[in-house]
Amino acid sequence: MRFIVKTALTIFQKKRAAMRFRPTNTPLKHYLLAIGLILVIVVFAQVLNRYLPYTSLLLLFLAGVLLISAKTSFGPALLSSLLSFLTFNYFFTEPYYTFNMLHKADVATLIIFLMVALMTAHLATQMREAIAKQETALNRLSHFYEFSQMLSSATNTEATIEILWEALRRVLSNDGRVVIAIEQQSNLILHPEGISSGHPGEEVFKLMLSKHLDGETWHKGWLFFPLSWDGRQLGLVAINERINDRQIAAIETFCQLTAVVLHRTMLVAELSQTKLLAETEQLRATLLSSVSHDLRTPLSSIIGASSSLREYAQHLSTDDQQLLIQTIEDEAHRLDRHIQNLLDMTRLSQGKLNLNREWMDIDDLINGAISRLGHPLENVQFKLELAEETPMLFIQGLLIEQAIFNLLDNAIRHNTAELAITLIVQHDDNWITLDIIDNGPGIADAEKEKVFNMFYSLAQGDRHESSLPGTGMGLAICRGMIEAHGGEVMALDNPYGRGTMMRVKLPNNSNNANFN
Repeated sequence: MRFIVKTALTIFQKKRAAMRFRPTNTPLKHYLLAIGLILVIVVFAQVLNRYLPYTSLLLLFLAGVLLISAKTSFGPALLSSLLSFLTFNYFFTEPYYTFNMLHKADVATLIIFLMVALMTAHLATQMREAIAKQETALNRLSHFYEFSQMLSSATNTEATIEILWEALRRVLSNDGRVVIAIEQQSNLILHPEGISSGHPGEEVFKLMLSKHLDGETWHKGWLFFPLSWDGRQLGLVAINERINDRQIAAIETFCQLTAVVLHRTMLVAELSQTKLLAETEQLRATLLSSVSHDLRTPLSSIIGASSSLREYAQHLSTDDQQLLIQTIEDEAHRLDRHIQNLLDMTRLSQGKLNLNREWMDIDDLINGAISRLGHPLENVQFKLELAEETPMLFIQGLLIEQAIFNLLDNAIRHNTAELAITLIVQHDDNWITLDIIDNGPGIADAEKEKVFNMFYSLAQGDRHESSLPGTGMGLAICRGMIEAHGGEVMALDNPYGRGTMMRVKLPNNSNNANFN
């Protein structure tokens, strides 16, 4: 008996050394489960002992050891192996109910059983631990994947920092403190916002940022993790909590993924700023070119006509003098339109267009816009179709009249000499619609939306042969004025033949007398 126990202890010590066994906090219920299961097997084996050879009963005990190993840890599995060895010796080997063994074959059988049970317990425990580690690894990968998916949807630095902060709070305990510092345009941004105390301080963050950390570093009770990518340190994560190796590995992964996204968002911001500056410069150059050309042209005509009147008035007939005076008047009106468009564009771009609404008749607005056209009306045939009982418009009349004027002026300047323009006014419960239809060359489908862009005509490079020069601001200003009233304007094909139909839709507020 002593030999058997000594052999079992030797086997256990060797197995323990081979496994580098570390004691774990196994729940007491696992040991009780092992004891209870072995007792149940003993009772069941007593029944089967009448029908089976007693050596076959060892398979029952081995199955019990395997079950305990798969469900618990190595401690309960070891206990079940020793209990199986002792109970089988006590109940099923001669002499019965003693720990002595009469037959040498029983000694060898039990030693082999004990060795097999220990090996089975060890392998089953390893398998269970490997499965548990694999599940843990899969869960971690799932968390990292979810984190990376959330980061991929972040469009700015603030959203990226918020996602990182929430992920760190899930990894750490509720009592742990986390502070994220981002260096942006020589400024230090701390998250969460509104921190007044309980963090290392801006001076400490600036000191740690200047060191260009390669890994986690302790400083004044805080553990710092760098947010760096491509040799550039973008920020720091400061944690005031005791954390283990698993948490450190997770935090480092979070920081690396976040640094990539921060680097991307910062590059996008820098590119956007560079693009904005380039577009601003291009817009300024285009505006200067437009203003210098379109203001100089009428001014040159006015100067030329006025100087001719002054120097050669006595040599000119009355008709020639009237022609020069008419030229001065037409070019002055043209210059006034350019200046008015510039002022309207400035107000629209700065969002300073305040509406002083009043009830207006659309017929008066159309007639006012037509009367302002002046000399270009000589070769234009106008036709007005006004629906009966057209409601009044609650608008700022000067702005809508200016928008209609811009549409008519654009149609006249960019079309044939024998131009016919039809204005059709319709209405329903929601909208009052004005269609301005011409018989000109029309607008290509690809350009129907572009014509409302600022300076589009200048970007074209070539115009229609009959076109008069323009700033390319008229339609853009027209759309801004219409949309400021809650309406819309669009370019469509002439439904009755060749040409273009400009459709203006304004809200019908006649059913709401209290509209303001």
